[in-house]
Amino acid sequence: KTRPWATRSKSSGINAEYGQSVAVIRYLARKFGLMPGDDEKDIVKCEMIEQEAVDLRLAFQKLCLDEKFEENKQAYLEKMEEKMGILDTYIGKGPFVLGEKLTYVDFMVFEYVSQIRKFAPKRVEKSGNIVRLLLHIRELPQLQAFFNSEEFKTVPINPSFAKFIG
Repeated sequence: KTRPWATRSKSSGINAEYGQSVAVIRYLARKFGLMPGDDEKDIVKCEMIEQEAVDLRLAFQKLCLDEKFEENKQAYLEKMEEKMGILDTYIGKGPFVLGEKLTYVDFMVFEYVSQIRKFAPKRVEKSGNIVRLLLHIRELPQLQAFFNSEEFKTVPINPSFAKFIG
């Protein structure tokens, strides 16, 4: 049976239906060795940061799609800065969430915070550990072709009807 929210990603080689983007991300993490490993402390740290990142992205998306965008922007920025401070502390000195080990959570933080950074760069810059993680992801040799591609440079982060497209 097909679930109404299930998606099938041909480009990632998924041979089954996966619903929800985080399920797809975790599937790919297992496939490419980007899970935190077996240490319970590392697993919990990654799960907490994963959910903080998801919360940040959802709040940002909600603001961008809100008819009262201008009215709610300042309150969002204040709350976002508080959440970024918590996330910055969780992440630590890095270079990645688990020190030298690269995980799927690093990519989630990169993606979601990079989107927010387009909107509020000065506020994101206050979070030194997060900025350091973003830089380390940007410097990964395996991703340079993508970062230099036209797709990476031009694709908006929100739909055209959003109040902030990015």
